[in-house]
Amino acid sequence: MSEVSGITKVPTFRYEDKDFNLVVTTANGLKSRFDSFLTEKWQDARENGIFWVDLNIPKERTLPGNYGFLAQLHPDKGKKRRKLQVITSMLQPFDSREFNFTNLPNEEILFDVGNGDGNDIVAVNVSPSGMYHSLLIVERFKCLPQRATRHSIEKAVDLMLLSNSPYFRIIFNSSCAHASVNHLHWHLYYLKRDMPLESIKLNHLRGPVFMLKEFPAKGFCLKLSSFSDPNAIGDLVSWTYFIVDRLHKSEIPYSVCLTRAKENIGDNVYEDVRVYIWGRKPGTRVTNRFDFAPSVCEFFGHLIITSRQLYDELTEESVDKILNDLTSDSFSAVRDDVLGMDLNGKELIMAP
Repeated sequence: MSEVSGITKVPTFRYEDKDFNLVVTTANGLKSRFDSFLTEKWQDARENGIFWVDLNIPKERTLPGNYGFLAQLHPDKGKKRRKLQVITSMLQPFDSREFNFTNLPNEEILFDVGNGDGNDIVAVNVSPSGMYHSLLIVERFKCLPQRATRHSIEKAVDLMLLSNSPYFRIIFNSSCAHASVNHLHWHLYYLKRDMPLESIKLNHLRGPVFMLKEFPAKGFCLKLSSFSDPNAIGDLVSWTYFIVDRLHKSEIPYSVCLTRAKENIGDNVYEDVRVYIWGRKPGTRVTNRFDFAPSVCEFFGHLIITSRQLYDELTEESVDKILNDLTSDSFSAVRDDVLGMDLNGKELIMAP
C-alpha cells in the first residue's frame, strides 16, 4: 500500500506497482490514495493564497461540428504569471540565470514522488488552467532542459496509473512547443469532460504505433493494451521515449498527452491508457487572424481561450485549419521515418 511520510516540510508519497489502477470507471467516483493526496494538497495551497491568480472559468461551450472541441474562457490566465523564457532552439541548454525549479519555495511544493530527496516532486502551478493543475518536476537538481527523458515518461505513466479518475490528464510541451520554462517538467490536471480522443478510432502504422488521422491535430498514439504483461508498462515507456527522442534529435518540437481511454463514446469503463504524440511547427507564436497559439491542450481538444471575442468567434472550421497547419507536415515526416527505420537491436517490442 502506498504511504505518505514526511521530510522537513515536504511530504513524500511512496507507492508500489500494486497501487496502479489499470481499469477505472465513472460509476464509483472513488478517489485513489494518490488522487486524494494530490487534490487535498492542491486545495490547501489554494486556500493559503499560494496561487498568483485563482482558477476562473466563467464560460465554456462545445464547438458545433464533428470533433467535440471544448472551448473554455480563462479571462484571468496570463494576467499574472512567471516571465516567459525565450526558447529559440530545441537544443537550447538549461540556463541557471533564468527562472527554474531548483529554488521553488516549499509552499509551492505539494509532495515528493521519488525517494524523498526532493528531486522528483509535484508542485502547484501558480497560474492554473484546470482543477488541481500541478507540475510534475523530474530530476530537478540535474537541471535538465525541456526534453522528455525516459525517466520522466516513466514517472508520468506511474502517476497516470496511480489515479483512479478517468479525467486525470498528464501533458508535456517540449522546447519550441510553447513550454514556458526550459527546465524539465510535465503538467497534471483533471478535466471532468468526455473528450473525443478517449475513444476516437485510430489507424495502425507499424508495430504498436497508431496514427491519429481523423482529427485536425495529426499525430501518433501508443496504447498500453498493445503490450503484454509483465513488461507492458516498460514497453509503453520505451516506445514513447523512442519516438519523442527521434523528434527531438530531428529538432521537431513535440507535445505529449496521457489520457485514459475507452472502447466507445458513452462507455463508463476505461480499460486502456493512450499516449498521444504530436510533432508540430516551431515558433513562439502562431500567426493567424485569431491570435490563437495552440499547444498540447488544444491538440487534445481542450481549447483554453483568454479573449472573450475569440471565445465567441472561434469555430470548428477555424480550429481545424490551424491545427492541421501546425501538425500535418511534421506528421508526414515522422510517419515516413517510423515506417523506414531499422528497429533491429533497438530492444523494442513490435506487438501487435
